Amino acid sequence: MTRTTFDRPEPDDRSSFDPEAWEAVGISARDGRKWSQHRIEPADAARWRRAGVAEPIDAVRWKIAGVSPDTVREWVYAEIDAREAVGWTELGFNVVQARKHKRAGRTPVQAYGREHRSRAPGPQQRPRPYGRSGGAYATTVGPSGPGYKGHVTAHRFMQAVQGRDPQLTHSYMHRQWVDDEAIAWAVHGIEASEALAWKELGITPVEAERQQAQGMSAMQSVKAWWQAGIPFDEVADWIGAGLTPSEAAQQRANGVTAERAAVLRSLQKDQ
Repeated sequence: MTRTTFDRPEPDDRSSFDPEAWEAVGISARDGRKWSQHRIEPADAARWRRAGVAEPIDAVRWKIAGVSPDTVREWVYAEIDAREAVGWTELGFNVVQARKHKRAGRTPVQAYGREHRSRAPGPQQRPRPYGRSGGAYATTVGPSGPGYKGHVTAHRFMQAVQGRDPQLTHSYMHRQWVDDEAIAWAVHGIEASEALAWKELGITPVEAERQQAQGMSAMQSVKAWWQAGIPFDEVADWIGAGLTPSEAAQQRANGVTAERAAVLRSLQKDQ
């Protein structure tokens, strides 16, 4: 079976195309063939068109973002298009939350960092939650002062990141995230909210630094891999293996599995 990417339809099986089925729902045979190439049935195509989605590729993108014809207008009203919607939904935001954050001028990554701060317990009892990569990203920081462990941890952090961009350093101090893992992200030049987003993808600090050197933020990376048709849970292993989205898509089309990518990723780490 030919694998599908989000921007390329699968080859159309003309022998199974029934123009009458499309005309029955008010769609011409010519337009129906476009929808059929994207594996969308006549009834579903009609629903998308009634919802204001004229192009089949946009319907596919909305579906990948978890949006249906019944809810797509809510996203459009929020001035969020299909490509942007996946960024919000991948990071766990619904349309109401996305609209609120976007109107406040926040990107999905910025909103993600803000939500984590607002949901975190107080500094005295803060737990150590884990992202996809399995590493803790919060730290317990008590009252400041020479006699407190939190003071010592913060002092170690400041020494480790000495000479770095003050804005980057502040992003960690503001979150009271100053443990060893925070140091690992900071010394690789990754701002704290970006680090949290990369961690959700399962990316290591070294891998994130490579992506950042290529001009890719966490959100841009999510979009690029989504557009290439790579499942979210596979992205980290393909990135770690050193492949671009298009290269990974080609490898998957050739039968290379994510498990193989994970092996290549482990070899990269050993180098």
